[in-house]
Amino acid sequence: MTQHKILVFSAHAADFCSRSGGTIALCTEQQDKVHVIDLTFGERGESEDYWKGQGTKSIEKAKCIRRTEAQEAAEILGASIEFLDYGDYPLLVDREKLDELAKIICQQQPTVILTHWKSDPLNPDHEATTAAVIRASSMAAAPGFYHEKSKSTTFPHIFLYEPTIPRNDITDFYPDTYIDITSVFEKKIRALKTLKSQSKLPTWYTQWAEYRGAQATQWKGHPIKYAEAFNRYTASVSIRLPVFS
Repeated sequence: MTQHKILVFSAHAADFCSRSGGTIALCTEQQDKVHVIDLTFGERGESEDYWKGQGTKSIEKAKCIRRTEAQEAAEILGASIEFLDYGDYPLLVDREKLDELAKIICQQQPTVILTHWKSDPLNPDHEATTAAVIRASSMAAAPGFYHEKSKSTTFPHIFLYEPTIPRNDITDFYPDTYIDITSVFEKKIRALKTLKSQSKLPTWYTQWAEYRGAQATQWKGHPIKYAEAFNRYTASVSIRLPVFS
């Protein structure tokens, strides 16, 4: 069995799990390696239950809690995770950060990259992540970018996952790829429940997985209870149509 490497870029500590947790779990169950790059902890804008709670609050404590939650979620899904701590709301990616992201891509040599949909006006951190990842992927593929890389880097397959829900109607997100996550859905929910600083996530993403499952059922022709949706950014190149591969 060919082992693939999947690199997941997440703007905030929970995004990788809420948007693609089922897909990650399916990949790791097939012995593929999944590594999550978390650009920010979401300490300012994505930790509402922490900030609403009792006691003295701080940015550093929020970061610590988010790190612990995300590490536990990644472990449940079978993925590894690293944190870049770029700062959220707003997430600003300069030349130094782009270089860091591109070097990560060179070092990881992923077959597939998963990251955010390119348009998300209600969460510009997601848009900043997508733009940075696409630009960093182009940099990593340049022959003279990173002389320490062990082998040449080609442009990976990039799939963009859900924007902010339940407001997808203003983002122009049209899925062209559905992943049936029914067999691992309980694992995804278990991972989401570790993200206690955003307690709404299990409810939201159960509803959304059912909705995407209903759409996938229409396309596939047999019942799919839960699904995750993606839009493919990179082209498919083959001597056969993808449905025959």
